[in-house]
Amino acid sequence: MADNTHVIGQLQGYLLQVRHMFFELISLNDIIVSLELLDDVAVHMPDGAVITEQIKSVTSGNNPTTDRATVFWKTLYNWLKYVKEDNLVLENTVFRMVVSSNRELENGEIIKQFHNAATQETAQQALNAAKLCLWGENDSKRNNISQTYSAYLDEIFAPANETDVTEIIAKLTLDIHENDYDEKLIDKFSRQIIPSEFADKLFIFMLGWVHERVNEYAKQGLPALIKSEDYRKELVSQCRMYNQRSSIPALSKKADADVVRTEVENQDVYIQQLDFIEEDFDAKLQAASDFLRTKAESTIRAEKGLFTPQSLQEYNERLQRLWKSKQTQTLLLTAATDVQKGKSLYAQTTEATIFTNFELPTFFGSGTLQSLANEPQDEPTIGWHPRYKEILKGGDDDE
Repeated sequence: MADNTHVIGQLQGYLLQVRHMFFELISLNDIIVSLELLDDVAVHMPDGAVITEQIKSVTSGNNPTTDRATVFWKTLYNWLKYVKEDNLVLENTVFRMVVSSNRELENGEIIKQFHNAATQETAQQALNAAKLCLWGENDSKRNNISQTYSAYLDEIFAPANETDVTEIIAKLTLDIHENDYDEKLIDKFSRQIIPSEFADKLFIFMLGWVHERVNEYAKQGLPALIKSEDYRKELVSQCRMYNQRSSIPALSKKADADVVRTEVENQDVYIQQLDFIEEDFDAKLQAASDFLRTKAESTIRAEKGLFTPQSLQEYNERLQRLWKSKQTQTLLLTAATDVQKGKSLYAQTTEATIFTNFELPTFFGSGTLQSLANEPQDEPTIGWHPRYKEILKGGDDDE
């Protein structure tokens, strides 16, 4: 990536949970990644399996991986609670604690044993060792346990929960990142097939895309759920925007003649604007046809990931600049009437759009101009008659 230091600096505005959701979405598998649904982050596999992840950021003296870390025991307690409440099915679930630290961490022996236990037997041994270490022989140290996590231990060490707890331990992994989480995230992203020269821009955009999806769910009071398929589709769309090399034939069909005629008769603002400069009916039919087909083309290309919101916005802005330039020229035609100036502006601008982007069908420029001449209805972005805004507001169009 061109400038990792610069990119890492921009990451700090995103919560670690969002960044880790992004990390998991970079996948070739068709998974769903959730935020605040089953856990901080969860990865939902097509076969029903789930990786549930507690995400911990360490920026102070608190270490969640020591033997007496309240955060760790609360995490284990929460997982047990989720299992008992049937939110998680033990047979299909992997439990992971992801820790991002700005310093080196010293892991407790209990945590190490839990992490290394891979079978029910070794998990049972690790649980017995933890209970002996913390509670002592015959629970002799039990009353000395800090109240901040003693209630968690009561549940975790309870004989009735032993089977569930040992299975959780057997499926538990500790994923620690010491001063390198963001670098690993950037590296994972960069290993995808993307234009290397634009990797930093793509990285920041896609992280922002994940963040926006999370915000959309949050506004509705819902946990976020994002498909890796949607992530890949958006990434492909962005890559095409940066690395488009050849034109793509039109994907839409011409609107039916009756539909076009009805569109003209509806007298939308862009058709009214053609009335102002006394364009004939055939010209209006052509404008309506271009307008309708461009809408259809935009929809199809967006669905296929061939268009991005930025590319469309940039194209619109390019046409607005073109229109402004042509308008300035036509207003200098002092001997011409306003209608003649409008006709000239419309003809020149429409013709020029054909040469603004060879990667788009020829109708697309005209159709986009009609859209710009149509909205906002009370004061369209562009117009043809020199006084089009005044006329639309009810002013006299006579000279």
